[in-house]
Amino acid sequence: MIAPWQYTALPPVPRCPNVFLFAFSQGLLREAGAIDPAQLGAPSAESIAQCDVRTIARAADPAWFDAWRSGSMRAIAEKDLGAGLAALDAADHVTLIQVAPTAPKDLTYLQGAWAIARHLAARGASSFFDAHAISFRPADKVQAAGESFEIRREISVVYETSKERPDQAHALHTRGMRKFGAPDLIALCTDADVPLVAHAVTELADMVARGTDLATPKHAVEVAPGVRWVAVEDQHRLGELLQLNNEARVLVDETGHDLMGVMSRLPRASS
Repeated sequence: MIAPWQYTALPPVPRCPNVFLFAFSQGLLREAGAIDPAQLGAPSAESIAQCDVRTIARAADPAWFDAWRSGSMRAIAEKDLGAGLAALDAADHVTLIQVAPTAPKDLTYLQGAWAIARHLAARGASSFFDAHAISFRPADKVQAAGESFEIRREISVVYETSKERPDQAHALHTRGMRKFGAPDLIALCTDADVPLVAHAVTELADMVARGTDLATPKHAVEVAPGVRWVAVEDQHRLGELLQLNNEARVLVDETGHDLMGVMSRLPRASS
């Protein structure tokens, strides 16, 4: 029996999440018998049945197929796959897994998608690409059946740097919150701020994924004793500049300023 991934609190506003996974393989996948949902890590047959699965051969559209492993995508694949990049290069088929439930009552739709991914890995898929998180993983790194929900497996937290302006604020942001029908999170900070800001962003993303709705126009985030940040509307359309393909909220301090230099503004511990 696989425990379903539940919301901590049912979102007061119905969500429309979207999960889109790619499973790359060399040749067609091996045939398999009947699917056992529990063995694959799905809490029910329904969580699998709601997923749309289809296979596309590279021969059908070579340019589209190769775009997923070239240019900026290749740089991400090199980082994520390491030695497994060769298997991605050898792939000539991709199986797409998509699920887009309306107003789900829990996160079992996500469990169903990953259960199918494990099924495809057992049949010969070598590399997986999470389209919303913009991340690759080799088949042997797909989480095992029955594991609990972990936000770090579902999203990417990216720190965008620029050599042209090393002393200015850079964007630290999530990718992948669309899988929960929720906005991605953005903060502007410096290198020294990254550990604190990344931790706060990840914790907030976890709460949102588990059902917390971000209050408008401001959602308070308690970072440390006496330190509060707020998530506000993306008035400057940073999400579009970062090409998140999703709505976004921006973390700022209580005065509305970005988080650049926030580490130096933390209260000093009394001696």
